[in-house]
Amino acid sequence: MNPTLYSVVLVTSLVNLGNCWADGFIGDSRVRFEARNFYYNADFREGSGVSKREEWAQGLLMNVESGFTPGTVGFGLDVLAFAGFQLDSSPDRSGSGLLPRRASGEAAGEYTKAGGRLKFKVSNTIVRYGMSLPKVPVLQYNNSRLLPQTFQGWQVSSTELNRLNLNFAQFDQAITPDSTNLQDISLAVNNGRYPATGIGDHFRYGGGNYTFNSRWLGSYYYGELSDVYRQQFLGLTYSRRSGSGSVLTDLRAFASGDVGDAKAGKVDNRAYAGVLSYTFDSGHSLMVTYQLIKGGTGFPYINNPYLPNYVQYHDFGSAGERSWQLRYGYDFAPQGLPGLTFFTAYIKGDGLKAAAGDREWERDVELAYAFHAGLKGLSVRWRNATYRSEVARDIDENRLIVSYTFTSF
Repeated sequence: MNPTLYSVVLVTSLVNLGNCWADGFIGDSRVRFEARNFYYNADFREGSGVSKREEWAQGLLMNVESGFTPGTVGFGLDVLAFAGFQLDSSPDRSGSGLLPRRASGEAAGEYTKAGGRLKFKVSNTIVRYGMSLPKVPVLQYNNSRLLPQTFQGWQVSSTELNRLNLNFAQFDQAITPDSTNLQDISLAVNNGRYPATGIGDHFRYGGGNYTFNSRWLGSYYYGELSDVYRQQFLGLTYSRRSGSGSVLTDLRAFASGDVGDAKAGKVDNRAYAGVLSYTFDSGHSLMVTYQLIKGGTGFPYINNPYLPNYVQYHDFGSAGERSWQLRYGYDFAPQGLPGLTFFTAYIKGDGLKAAAGDREWERDVELAYAFHAGLKGLSVRWRNATYRSEVARDIDENRLIVSYTFTSF
């Protein structure tokens, strides 16, 4: 081949290859950045121990997701990076979950954590390995503080079959919201429900969702924390337009038991819940839920339970507990104020199997505004919770969150 012609062909091939990469790996990439300013105040109304937790911190969160390289097997790379900075704290009121806490009680002045995630795609199946933010009924990452909880391990998602979305994963370690260290995954010990010995070598889950039609969606998942507990979930949702609004019905059922060495002791739990909500076109919304906890022990979970009565402060998942929730919300968009929303909820539980008593309740209020013009991406949210219980410490809690979010998609 003529050297000049060969050079032209080579350069053209490299340009075409670069364009393919740009269209896939780079061109399909997405970037999400959030600056999150978080003030937390918890006032314990009675009982022994610390009387108040109060801290203020600034967080920076970045999530970069690449596209996939061209070819039968496409490769990609995701990067997650987080940083937190103390604005106000002291040893007598630290421990809010916003900042790491030293043995002396002092909160860290700053902390960072970051990780990558390799991924490859074949047809409609994607395999990922690295730092992840899982969100399925048997394992939900916690994002209720300054920085999110992350998990380290494998994930597989597939939509090869029409209407069926499958998900499988194994995570070996996790980083809590107020830490920088990878730790073994452990069972939550809310109100002493389970001992702190419930630590497993890994957490596995598998399951998926099937869309029957535009109104019906069914779900099944199995999760297991090795040598601690296993859990099955079955869910069914129904949604449709009705009258001058939309109706949603959400049914959930869990069955949990101990497994292997049972490091947290006996686990014997069944949880059932139903949600019925109606959203009016005028901006009003109403929701009522009922949640029932059966068996000899409370509801087991890692950090963020998929229970409808898990609200701002409490989960209402103690052994024998029956709880209901009534919630009212309003979206001010029909009044010419898009972005301004409000809701209030009241949750009451009774029947707890506890010597100190069998009743508790929580009242939540949230007012939020997301700017639409000029300051698009900026939002302000105030959340208030009042919790009273015969079996745990009473608390009044306030959270003020100012957030600016930029996305490239």
